[in-house]
Amino acid sequence: MIEPCGIYAEDYLYEFMNKHRGLSIYEITKKLGWSCGKVHGIVKRLEEKGLVKTVIEIENNRVKRKFYPTEWIDLLPDDVK
Repeated sequence: MIEPCGIYAEDYLYEFMNKHRGLSIYEITKKLGWSCGKVHGIVKRLEEKGLVKTVIEIENNRVKRKFYPTEWIDLLPDDVK
């Protein structure tokens, strides 16, 4: 499989996260076969754009950062809501 790069990787990961909500960076890397650094960088850019949000959860006495796409209604301008 050819690995997408640049803006295509961002789009691909964003679509992947919409279909697979609530995964950690580690879980995403394992499912996609991408490096942890690549996934972390893209998720960070998506967070800065407001497309993804982080939720801190505790599983088996361990803190995990889970990532969720922002709901579409929250992406609309205030005057449209």
